[in-house]
Amino acid sequence: MNKDETHKPVIFSDKKIKIYEKIIKEQTAEKKRELNRSLDNKADGLMKKEYPTFLKSIKVKKELDILQKADNELKEFERQLENKKQRLKDAVKIAVKKCQAICERQSKINDWDANFDFYQADFDSFNNKLDQICRDEITKKLRKSTVEGKQLDEIDNRMKNLLLTLSYPNLKAKAVDLNKALENGGSMLAIALNPDTLKQIGNN
Repeated sequence: MNKDETHKPVIFSDKKIKIYEKIIKEQTAEKKRELNRSLDNKADGLMKKEYPTFLKSIKVKKELDILQKADNELKEFERQLENKKQRLKDAVKIAVKKCQAICERQSKINDWDANFDFYQADFDSFNNKLDQICRDEITKKLRKSTVEGKQLDEIDNRMKNLLLTLSYPNLKAKAVDLNKALENGGSMLAIALNPDTLKQIGNN
């Protein structure tokens, strides 16, 4: 045997091993991808025949069919539900615009202090607003036609006169025993409504 052909132990450093490993992976990568594609194609060709047999062999075919039927029914129901939900949303938008146009027109005609431009308009938005407006309108009519309304008007007029009097210069206040007034149930309102409480005096 030729001396040069004698096998000798070879020791690779970690650095060289990593270099060779990288080179080997790069040189074999394309071939591996080609072989894997070939295997996938062959597997695809066998799946149609083998898959049903596989499901039966593991005894899940019947339950899987039941699951598929239930899942399809659920998806169809959700699709129909979503379609109906969208149709109802569209109907609400149309109705909102019509109600808004009518209410805004009536608000101008009747001089209501009301805004119908809601952030999220729906039935409750309009109904609550119109309910309050109706109550206010009823209260206005009652204020004009009832004893309570007349008394409220008298109180308001007296209060306005008192406040107007308070704005006059050179006022002198008549001494008032507040404790006694409160004991009589009059409170500050009764004092304010007393025409003798304040009087205007001329400049001296």
